[in-house]
Amino acid sequence: MLSARLPEVDQSVSIETLLGVAAQATDILNQIRDAMLEPYPRKHPPTFTSAQVASLCGLDKQRFQYLTTKGDLPSGTSRGAGRSKEFSLEEALTWVGATSERPARPEGRRGRVLTIANFKGGVAKTTTAVSVAQALTLLGRKVLVIDCDPQGTATQLCGWAPDAEISDEQTLLPLIYGEQDTLHYAVQSTYWHNLSLIPASSSLFDAEFEIPAKVLKDSTFEFWDIVHKGLEPLTYDYDVVVIDTPPALSYLTINALLASDAIILPCPPEGLDFASSTQFWHLFSDIAKKLPGVMQTKRYDFVNVVLTKAKSDDVSRVVRGWLQKAYGDRVLPFEIPESTVPKGASAQLSTVYDLSKPDGSAAAYNRYKEPIDRLADHLDAQFVRAWTQPEA
Repeated sequence: MLSARLPEVDQSVSIETLLGVAAQATDILNQIRDAMLEPYPRKHPPTFTSAQVASLCGLDKQRFQYLTTKGDLPSGTSRGAGRSKEFSLEEALTWVGATSERPARPEGRRGRVLTIANFKGGVAKTTTAVSVAQALTLLGRKVLVIDCDPQGTATQLCGWAPDAEISDEQTLLPLIYGEQDTLHYAVQSTYWHNLSLIPASSSLFDAEFEIPAKVLKDSTFEFWDIVHKGLEPLTYDYDVVVIDTPPALSYLTINALLASDAIILPCPPEGLDFASSTQFWHLFSDIAKKLPGVMQTKRYDFVNVVLTKAKSDDVSRVVRGWLQKAYGDRVLPFEIPESTVPKGASAQLSTVYDLSKPDGSAAAYNRYKEPIDRLADHLDAQFVRAWTQPEA
C-alpha cells in the first residue's frame, strides 16, 4: 500500500524566495486580468434596457415612451429591429437626474461621509461599500469612494489595479506624510459615471508606521483627525463619500470612523461574527473616549448593522436573535443573503451592479440585489434628513 505521507524535504523559505513567489503570483494575476478585460481602463460600465431605465426613474412604460419622443433626453441606441433600445450608464443617469423627485443636496451643504467597517474579514465589507456607492449613483448622487485598505480590493472593484497602476502619490500617503493639506490630489476618475475614487495600494501599510512616528515626535499630534481634515474640503464636491476600511482597528480605520457622519457595520449572522462585532464597538469606544474633545463633540447621523451573507439555517436564526437583542433597531430590517451571485461577480472583479444581465438565475440575482437597493435607499433617506438639519 502506498504511503500518503508527503516527502520529507526541507520546506524552509527565505524572504528572497517569498519575493519570487510574489512576483510569480503577480504575473499570473496580471494575465488573468488581461483575459477578463476587467481593470481600468478595460473595465466597462453596464448598459440598460428601456425597461431598466424606466424602473430607475420610477416611470411607467407609457410615460417613459412619451418622454423619449420629446427629444430632451437620450433616446438610446437601437439593437436591431424589434429589439429594445440600449442605454449607456451615463445616459441612464441623465434620465435619473432629469426625472428624480429626490431632494437634491442643498446649496452650500456638504456631502455626508459613510464608513463601512468591521474588524473581521470575509463579511462582505468591501463588496457592500462599492455596491452601495454604485447604487447611490443610480439614485442620482455624485459619490466618492475612499479605499483605506492596503489590500486595495475596493480600488480593484472600481477598475484600477492597485499595485500595477496606483502610485503612492495617488493614495492617502501624501496626506499622512504631511506633504498635502487636502485630498484633492488623490481623486481619480473611474469607468463608472459619477463615481470617483481615492485608491489604495500595498504601500498604504506605511501609514501604520508613519502615524505613530509622528505621535512620538509630538505628543499633541491629532493622529485621529488626519483624514477628516484632508477630506473636509472635498465633501462640497460630492453628495456622498463612502470609505472602505481594513479589517482591523488600525490608525486608518480610526481616522475613517472619526471622519465619518455615519457607520455601517456588515455582519453575517454567525457566532464568531457577532462576537467580533461586540469587540468592534468596545475597542473603538474605548479609544475614542481617550481622544481630547471627541466624546464631547463627535455625533453620528446614524449607526446601523446590516446582516450580510445571511443564511436561513437554524444557527443563523439563533444569531439573528442575539443581534436583535444586542443592537435593537440599529439592525436594519433587511439582509443581504448568502448567494452565488456576488461570488460569480467577484470572480470577474465586479459587483452585482456591473452585470448588465444576470449570469445565472434572474430570481437569484434579484434576491441578492434587492436588499442592496433597499440599503442604498435607506442611506439616501438618512442623508437627505441630515441635509435638512441645522449644521453643527
